[in-house]
Amino acid sequence: MSAAAAPGFDFERVLDRLAELYHAGDWRVPYLRDHAENPFQVLIGTILSQRTRDEATDVASARLFARYPDARGLAAADPRALAPLIREVNFYPTKARAIRDCAAEIVARFGGEVPRTSEELLSLPHVGPKTANCVLVFGYGVPAIPVDTHVHRIANRLGLVRTRTPEETEVRLRAVVPERYWIPLNPLLVQHGQNLCRPLGPRCPDCPIAEDCATGRALRSGRAPPRPQDRPRRRGSAGARRARGGRRRSPPRGTPTRSRSPSARGPSRTARRRSRRR
Repeated sequence: MSAAAAPGFDFERVLDRLAELYHAGDWRVPYLRDHAENPFQVLIGTILSQRTRDEATDVASARLFARYPDARGLAAADPRALAPLIREVNFYPTKARAIRDCAAEIVARFGGEVPRTSEELLSLPHVGPKTANCVLVFGYGVPAIPVDTHVHRIANRLGLVRTRTPEETEVRLRAVVPERYWIPLNPLLVQHGQNLCRPLGPRCPDCPIAEDCATGRALRSGRAPPRPQDRPRRRGSAGARRARGGRRRSPPRGTPTRSRSPSARGPSRTARRRSRRR
């Protein structure tokens, strides 16, 4: 791929600055030398991580792999025995069946070894593009671009792509990012999304790549950023309060309010958590 695919964007400078900010070392060093992980555990851990916080995924993964470290052991497990081991992740009963089915397919079709190509990985049950790319990058050191919500958001903020979904973002990034930058892109953008380039209230004044970012440049000059949702909200708006971490003020006493019954609202988040644990 030619670097001219993204004219004017200095990938080396952006990756250098992010690597320095997050003490990631030299991103030019072959990734497998310092960061290789067990491909099977990358695969299963990524399935567990879907719609789940990283901290919860880490706890559940550690408990699961202490009991079932490889595909053969997991394939022979009873999903009812797996569920308590991964109870921290969202939808854990469903995911218990999913990871067992995936492991069984690996044993049946690939002799217990996680495949090394995108096509074969995508043929496994419950494996999508992000999961397949995570296995390639973190398990085998093969160039790929795993796209989660952080990578999708930041790629659009930087102005590299104009896409609506992570799936669209992966396709466009493969076209505009030279292949030599694929492997370090996800780890550095994910860290940036967790720390400075947050969904709400991004800390642009503290960002070391603001001058390389279409959103950062636009906000600094008073222009509209590429994504409408990144436009500054008016002071006092609900979005601005959320971005600042503020709370909605309670109406004065005696003010009529519109209410809904609990059944109309649906169960609370706490109630849903409790119901899943039963």
